[in-house]
Formats: sequence, C-alpha cells, structure tokens
Amino acid sequence: MEILAYIYYLVTSIKNRLYDKGILKPKEVPGVEIICVGNITVGGTGKTPGVQYFTKKLLDQGRKVAIVSRGYKGKRKRDPFLVSDGREIFASPKESGDEPFLHALNAKVPVVVGANRFKACSFVKKHFDVDTIILDDGFQHRKLKRDRDVILVDATNPFGGRALLPKGTLREDLKKGLERATEFIITKSDLVGEREVEKIRKYLRRYKKEVSIAKHGVSSFCDLKGNMKPLFWVKGKRVLLFSGLANPLNFEKTVISLDPEYIERVDFLDHHHFKEKDFKNIRKRAEMMDADYIITTEKDLVKLPRNFKLENTYVLKIKFTMLEDNTLKPVGGLDGSN
Repeated sequence: MEILAYIYYLVTSIKNRLYDKGILKPKEVPGVEIICVGNITVGGTGKTPGVQYFTKKLLDQGRKVAIVSRGYKGKRKRDPFLVSDGREIFASPKESGDEPFLHALNAKVPVVVGANRFKACSFVKKHFDVDTIILDDGFQHRKLKRDRDVILVDATNPFGGRALLPKGTLREDLKKGLERATEFIITKSDLVGEREVEKIRKYLRRYKKEVSIAKHGVSSFCDLKGNMKPLFWVKGKRVLLFSGLANPLNFEKTVISLDPEYIERVDFLDHHHFKEKDFKNIRKRAEMMDADYIITTEKDLVKLPRNFKLENTYVLKIKFTMLEDNTLKPVGGLDGSN
C-alpha cells in the first residue's frame, strides 16, 4: 500500500505541478462561468445534492444553468451525451450514470455527460442558452479552466485518513489540493458532533477561504411510486437497508436518527447496477431478520428495474441544507487576497 500510494502521489503531483507552472494549460470555454463542485477524497461527500443546491440557488438569481458530469460508469455510445434538455430526459440511468440521471429528474436544467469535460462544456455552450455551467466533480480534471472550485469536505471523513489512494482515500496531496480551492463546504455536519465540525473549520480556515456548513437531513420517506409516508413509521421498527454507496455507514446513521428498533444492512459497491440475484438476497435477508421495512436511497431507486417488486420497500430521500451559507461570494481570500 505504501509503495502504491507513493506512486500515486508522484503521478498526481507531477501533473499538478505542470499545470501550476503553466507548462500545461487548461482549455477555456468562453462566454460562460464554470463552477466545479468537487472533493479531495473518493466518493460520498454529498456532491449530488450539493450540485442540485447550487443549481437552484443560481436559477433563483436569474442565471441560466446547465450541469456537466463525467457520467461515471455510464454505458453510452457517444461522447458528449445529452441526458436532458431541461424538459425531457433522453437517457436511462445505465447510459448516463446514476448521478446525472438524478440531476435530470430533479434539477430541470440541461444535463450533459462526457469523459472530456471541455468537449462536454463546449457542447452545452453551443446548443443551449446558458451563462453558467456547474461541473459535477472534476476538481482533479485540470484540462478544463474553471472560474470557481467549490470543495465539499465530508465531516465524517474530512481528510481521507491524510493518505493518498490506495492507502487512504485522498485523490491528491491534501495541502496542495486545499490551496487550489476557491471555497469549502463542510457537509454531513449533522452526523458528527459540533466539536468535530469546529475542528474541521479551524483547519480549513488556515487556507483563508470561505467556509460554509451543510447538513444532509431526511427530506421524505416514500414508497416506490413516490407517495410520501410519515417518518414516524420507522420508529420502533426492524429495518433492512440496501444501497450501492461509497459510504453506506452514513446512510445507516441517517436512518438511526429516525429511531428504529433494529437495523441491518446489505451493502453493494458504489454505482452498483442491481440484478435479480441481488433482490433474492435482499428478500432472504429481510425474511431472516423479520424486517418490517426495507429501505433504500433515491440514488439507488433510479437503478431499480421498472417492474421491481419487493414488498414493504421504501425510499429515504435526503435534503442538502445550508446551516451557514458563505458560498459564491467574490473570489478571493478572507483578507482580500487571491
């Protein structure tokens, strides 16, 4: 692990140094502001609801917004690929990837995916009348010039064990990455104590950037058709959770806040596409533990087959809520420096 982490460090550090020194230059998409919502660790920081929060905030300000994503694990035949024009969805979750499909469902703005983010943003600018593009992930994708880099820091695992992949979960050198950010949002603050949040805030303040605080509270509890059910239904019940998330423990912590009697989990890999054998295993596990309810996430819901049937299955939807919002202020440090 140590050797692999060191090799990863060398590769990412050399690439970043070449961009920092201007030897490699990012490509610019003129006439549009690009705001990247990213992170410094692998998965699970809350980018999907964060992107949707910024989309709504910018739309409320009168901006014309589109979303661009890599479309991780999406099986599409062309690139860039139009997921939605803001009115109609043209792709399945399997083609677009699960996060872009969720954006198309919830954000109601153009959504485009592409491994080459410059080409994807250029496609958006050419075909849609927008003045702002939100880049979902891509902080480490330095081939594209951005106007802002908003970095989400997961309060439950803020700095990836301070070790790079594969030893830890850092995507790049911690100090260099944080120095390059425009601003920070501490996410999932409701899943840790106030003292831990303050500790993270204090550490980030040394970089002289704005720091905001967000929580990921429960938005609603729904059946598979989207009909809302009372949250108190979960209290005192035996529940089985299933999900394909980077950090399923945070999903469990959120359900614990609803005070069930007993919880078990069936975990799948992040971005997992479910098969019939998975549902057989879930059903068997639910029967073994005598579960009252089976609960999954909105992200996993979009990957379930249309004819999916599993009795007493519900979806827990999460809302990204700002407790302290210092985002999208004029670029510069707290002392006015860049």
